[in-house]
Amino acid sequence: MNKWKKFTAACMGAAMVGTTAFGSSTVFADDTVTLDVWHQFTDPESAQTSAFEAAVKEYEKEHDNIKIKLHGLDTESYKTKISTEFASSASGVDVFYYWAPGKLKLFTDADKVLPLNDYVTDDIKSKIKEGSTSNFELDGNLYGLPIDSYMMCLFCNKDLFDEAGVEIPKTYDELLTAGEALEKLDGVTPLAVGAKDAWLAGALYESLALREVGASEVQSTLLGEKEFTNDGFKKAAEDVVELYDKGILGKSPLEDGEAEATADFLNGKVAMQLDGSWFAGTIDNAEDSSVKNVEVITFPVVSDKQDATDYAGGAGASFFVNKNTDTPKESADFAMYISEKMGEQALELGTGFPCWNTEIDTDKVSPTFVKLMDLYDGVKTGVQNWDGILGANAAAVHLEQAQSLLSGSADVDSFMSAHQEAISTQE
Repeated sequence: MNKWKKFTAACMGAAMVGTTAFGSSTVFADDTVTLDVWHQFTDPESAQTSAFEAAVKEYEKEHDNIKIKLHGLDTESYKTKISTEFASSASGVDVFYYWAPGKLKLFTDADKVLPLNDYVTDDIKSKIKEGSTSNFELDGNLYGLPIDSYMMCLFCNKDLFDEAGVEIPKTYDELLTAGEALEKLDGVTPLAVGAKDAWLAGALYESLALREVGASEVQSTLLGEKEFTNDGFKKAAEDVVELYDKGILGKSPLEDGEAEATADFLNGKVAMQLDGSWFAGTIDNAEDSSVKNVEVITFPVVSDKQDATDYAGGAGASFFVNKNTDTPKESADFAMYISEKMGEQALELGTGFPCWNTEIDTDKVSPTFVKLMDLYDGVKTGVQNWDGILGANAAAVHLEQAQSLLSGSADVDSFMSAHQEAISTQE
């Protein structure tokens, strides 16, 4: 068993024997502050759950006048519960875990979330990776600190590139050239997307839109601050159709989901797979993979006019403070503390890249993820998967339309008009 697998097993073992504080009730002295903290870390077999609970206990040790009362639910139940609570004053919530920027904006627009501007010191700011707070900054206020970040990447089987006689692409034109050469290899899909899973069809379009439009413009559009009219959005749709028409995405990209694409990649039948940074762990933990030489890149740029440090992904969740809390200072302090502690362990837990400047023991990190760390150090401004930013109805339209580009009968004008209407009318 390699070092990474030993570490993963150790984490899982620690998680299984960890205790929970869900549903507990204790009477405290009058001078003790009790914070009601809502979260979704409820899987007893998750190393992340174990790390979260350990950090909470450590905070209580360091602050003997504060007790943390945890309220945990599974993800879907949690989303419903938080929405219900904040439909009123959410009086039973001091600190809560949530997603940004799109879903967070619903609460900030309703004036439900406490800005942290007065609590985030220069010392705290100096610990955070540049650009990683952008999803938590709305209308001039900073509402939360990032935990970890992810990236959508192309995982490349270098041996297949060598067999086809082409280089790993750095530009979109090089992607086309490499794809056409790789398509000639027997039984090889040049670029697998797993587009049967709609979010991955969306991710392909989103990666190209990022390169054609730029991160700032995309983010503003998704948040409803600008119309979906930039010519780059249309060009990105045309790029997807071009990849399909040239056979670079395989014969029927909508037939396979992420699981099938992954199996083909590990069996040496896929030259490039579009997936999240977490795919690194899948590669390194695979028992019978035939892939020996993996390179990882961000999606190739379309021209030197766009910023190559823009990337698909970003920091998308944090702990926030209810504006109606009776203990704003204590709640803000805990929210910032737990975000930092969870972020510091992100790589070891395999959840993502830490947004905090912390020393990293690479022996505890998946080997392919080590390669990703250098890649992540070179990027700045991320845009998350669109279905995490758009409202539910607009997100559904977006994903359906993204899949339509891979159907063989794509209508780019309909794609544009559907997005324009969905985004302009989203709630």
